[in-house]
Order: sequence, then C-alpha cells, then structure tokens
Amino acid sequence: MPREADDPTEETFRHHLRERSTAAFRRVEQKAPPKLATRIRRVRERIRKRRALDTAWRVMVLTLGLTLVAAGLIMFIFPGPGFGALILGLVVLASEFTWATRVLDPVKDAARRAQAAAMDPRRRKRNLILGAIAGVIVGVATIVYLDRFGLTIAPLMGLLDAAVDWFRGLFA
Repeated sequence: MPREADDPTEETFRHHLRERSTAAFRRVEQKAPPKLATRIRRVRERIRKRRALDTAWRVMVLTLGLTLVAAGLIMFIFPGPGFGALILGLVVLASEFTWATRVLDPVKDAARRAQAAAMDPRRRKRNLILGAIAGVIVGVATIVYLDRFGLTIAPLMGLLDAAVDWFRGLFA
C-alpha cells in the first residue's frame, strides 16, 4: 500500500525530483543519435518532397524487389531459400507499393497459421519425434556408407550416372 506523504514539502520534493529526472532524460534523448529506422524515415520524407528523387527511389525499390522475387522463383527450381527470397522481395516492394502489401497480406496470414500449427503441442511433439527418427536414419546410413565404401563419392556418381541415363531414356 503506498504511503501518503506526511509532509507537504516531501511531496513537493518528489514532484520536483520527478520533473528534474524527466527533463534530464529528455536532454539525453535529444543528444542521442536517432535510431536507424528514424533516420531512414527522415531521409525518405526528404526524398518524397522532390519528384525526380522520389521516382528514382521508387524505381530502385521496384528493381530490388522484383530481383528478389525473381531470385526466389529461380530458387524454387535450383537450391536455395526460395520462399525466403520471395517473401523478402514482397516486403521490399510493400514498402513503397500498395499492391505488394495486398499480395503480402495472405502470406502473413499463412505464416501466422503455420506458426500456430507449429506451436500446437501435439504437432510439435510429433514433428520432434519425426525429426529425431530422420536424424537417426541419416546417421545410420552415413555410418553404413562410410563403413562399406570409405571416404569416396564414386558410388554416388555411379548412382547419378544411372539416374541421368534413365532420364535420357524417357525422352529417347
């Protein structure tokens, strides 16, 4: 239970101390360098005031965003973090374009649903067990491979050659 001030001078002292500490904090806050996000926002506002710079900025954002989206789509075919690059490209585009925000909204909703599903205790336990089983299987397969063939890649290359020959046979 808070204690009431018995003496009015004590209450005045507390009020004075609170005001002084608040004023000191504001002085320190004003002298501190602004955060990166604040700096970027200020730069962006200055750029928006000039039409030519604003257009150049938007073209730059469009180019970067579309490059990331294209890289993400390419990474669906070739190895790489395709979903990550695709979503990052949409985030970059959404920073300037409303249509990209509308495209990104369902992606955000799907990510929230996936997060909720991953945090479901039953599914989480099942996924952990399946991951552990897969890890044991990969470990055993690695041990068997190394025991049988040693540190060589020749058997894998033979398997790859057989797969390439089978694939060519499909189109012959």
